[in-house]
Amino acid sequence: MKDIFGIHDIAFKAPSLYLPIKDLAIARNIDPAKLIHGLGLKKMSVCDVDEDIITLAASSVIQLLEQNPELKPDKIGRIYVGTESSIDGSKPIGTYVHELVRQYYERRGIDTIGINHIDVVDMTFACIGAVDAMHNSLYYLYANPDKVAIVVAADIANYDLDSPGEYTQGAGAAAVLLSKDPSLISLSDKWGISVKNEHDFFKPIRYKKVNGELLEIHDEKPIFDGQLSNSVYQNRITEAWEHFRTEELIGNYDQLIFHLPYAYHGRRIITPLLQQELETEGTFDAICTENDIDPKDEQVSRLFSKTPYYKNWVKTTIAEGDKLSSDMGNLYTASIFLSLVSYCLSDAVQTDKELLFFAYGSGSKAKVFAGKIQAQCRTKAESWHIDKNLADRVRITFDEYISLRKKELKTPLAKTNVIVQESSGITPTNKFERTYVLKALVL
Repeated sequence: MKDIFGIHDIAFKAPSLYLPIKDLAIARNIDPAKLIHGLGLKKMSVCDVDEDIITLAASSVIQLLEQNPELKPDKIGRIYVGTESSIDGSKPIGTYVHELVRQYYERRGIDTIGINHIDVVDMTFACIGAVDAMHNSLYYLYANPDKVAIVVAADIANYDLDSPGEYTQGAGAAAVLLSKDPSLISLSDKWGISVKNEHDFFKPIRYKKVNGELLEIHDEKPIFDGQLSNSVYQNRITEAWEHFRTEELIGNYDQLIFHLPYAYHGRRIITPLLQQELETEGTFDAICTENDIDPKDEQVSRLFSKTPYYKNWVKTTIAEGDKLSSDMGNLYTASIFLSLVSYCLSDAVQTDKELLFFAYGSGSKAKVFAGKIQAQCRTKAESWHIDKNLADRVRITFDEYISLRKKELKTPLAKTNVIVQESSGITPTNKFERTYVLKALVL
């Protein structure tokens, strides 16, 4: 019998703060209904003063280790990080996570010599970087079935203040435990891939003259073309789907899991593929007739998306996966894993249900792959306590949000994190080193 590999467990870390989308909309003179009902946005995750990409990433991994206390260092073959929020052009985020994992095991009195042999690297390809890390790590496990791999998806999605992307912002991290005979999701070894050089979204080195000297400046906020990005996303997943499928139909899968720049993006981006499939099956015209739609109307796709057939299909095949995105915002690399977490927490989860994943990264690349729910999925999901974690977040005002973005606040608005930064690395007095310390075991 062929060995089964996939996702054994997931741990999720949300920032400590959130801003209601309604408050942002009112402050920016945007109709709240456009964001809440049109895009599915409710809350935006916001990092506190003492939170950054390292604390998010490492906290998710420590939580994963807490959920799997039997996991020892010599069992972990690698910790691969997918991110587009790197803080250094050379030193990977994974090294900081690796050090905090060492501190965690030392606190538990466990021999840490095996930690020296855990492979660590960051992988970057916009929002698909963590899926790339997972894809790579699965092949590592095929060759080393006695090991496990941890993939970390971590990002902070900030845009320029009062820009069109501001209301989609978010932040968070997911740590994904991959293994043989997984308890959560088995993953197929068949992948569809599409890559094409595009300039829909990027974070280039920018230049500024100071006292006649040309300085290179890194800015975490992207340059992007929203309409182009939607078009490129559509093109890449269409090509990746064609590369993936043989006789498969989208309608054969019980649930679709997407990378979600905003909560309702998946249901919008998949409409043309569903329509094409229904046309091939010969059922699309009948749906149009039932709803007084002319199949040759230039707006047929938009009209189709308003039919009871389409709405019911979205409810049963997509909606459970975008609920948490509504409460978190865009998480870049962690977005697709948040969608999976959202589905695993739903009442729709049943053993052997088939999942179809659509991953996308600007620049651009898409990957399509499949998975199957395993028998312990529901039990695993109940142990995550996601609802409590999100409920524990502190609501902030719009003015506090602006102060945080402008780095005017010095004191955290929420409880102190268990992972704290001891040195910021922004001055040469400490050789630009960032150092972090784990203050407690339980997050």
